Amino acid sequence: MVTPKLQFSGALFDGQSAKKQPVGIALTPHHITLTLPGQSPKNWNYSHIHWAAETIPFQIEHQVNTSQGERLETLVVEDPDFYENCKRIAPDEFSRRTIKNSFNWKIFTVGILVLLLFFYAAFKIVPNYFVDQLVDKIPVAWEETLGDAVLSAFPVEQNPDPKVMALLTDILRLLKQSRKEETPYNLKIYILPTEEINALALPGGNIIVFEGLLKIADSPEELAGVLAHEAQHIFMKHSTRGILRSLASGMLLALVMGDANAIMESVVGIAGQLNTLGFSREMETQADIKGVELMLDAKINPQGMLSIFEKLLKKELQLTEDTKNDSSYKGAKEIFSYLSTHPSAKSRLKKLEKQIAQNSGKFWIPLYPNSNWNKIKPRD
Repeated sequence: MVTPKLQFSGALFDGQSAKKQPVGIALTPHHITLTLPGQSPKNWNYSHIHWAAETIPFQIEHQVNTSQGERLETLVVEDPDFYENCKRIAPDEFSRRTIKNSFNWKIFTVGILVLLLFFYAAFKIVPNYFVDQLVDKIPVAWEETLGDAVLSAFPVEQNPDPKVMALLTDILRLLKQSRKEETPYNLKIYILPTEEINALALPGGNIIVFEGLLKIADSPEELAGVLAHEAQHIFMKHSTRGILRSLASGMLLALVMGDANAIMESVVGIAGQLNTLGFSREMETQADIKGVELMLDAKINPQGMLSIFEKLLKKELQLTEDTKNDSSYKGAKEIFSYLSTHPSAKSRLKKLEKQIAQNSGKFWIPLYPNSNWNKIKPRD
């Protein structure tokens, strides 16, 4: 039978400084006794310590809780017999307690958060910053090419009702002509035959109005409210900025991953993402405010924008309430995607009300009083 060696020497680091203190070590079945020169011996219970290194130099860590906080003491032993003798004399649970048990979740969590912030900056903030610096310098011809490419992905109506198209086109003409600043954009309108209630502003001047939106509009003024809002997205390059931001982040990720096919997929996927691209809250507010100003300049009653937005929000609330316990709830939310029940939508309506009230004394000219929109608009 081999008699275990119980006496060793080593070095102690107290966790407060880098100073190495020589220490005498005695192994017992219940604890490790440490004796420092000129000090009383102190015991480390096996239940409070663990192995930090099981190869020479061996290391054992001991957590100390004081009134100043926690600190970690480390015992370092270079004697090659230390580890095996500890395994013989110490309880089994300590012998199996290796460095795996010393995993610091706090440090790990902080590290993950730092990585997430880094990747957020790398793939969101940095691309957005460069896009914002670039977007105002992009030629209109380039925007038109991009807008036409995106338009080709939508199955727009090839033979729309001429009366409906004539009315929508003329409203766009009035809005553009009344704009105080000249614009290089040639606004064009397209109708998408779908029940979804939505409208999209594409780069370069293309505007897609979904048939579902036309069906719930009850006046040319309401149509003008939607078109003025979408036109301002184009004038302020919101659509171009949104697409380039999405493309820049996707391409950067693909370059980091070294996947050339992913770069092409980012370009091709623009059209599919546009329907859910979502402008920022600031962009939507800008389009609302500038859209009302555009209607004011054209002497069109801006109440049309407020009424169509209120109608959209009311119908969405009604439909989602009727179907929230039904399997069609998700579809209902998709159909009414122009506005949202998110509080920001209600905040936008309040801002519109305030802006319109401040201009209530303006003179409005009835927009196409003889057009009888409710007779020519699409029906179910």
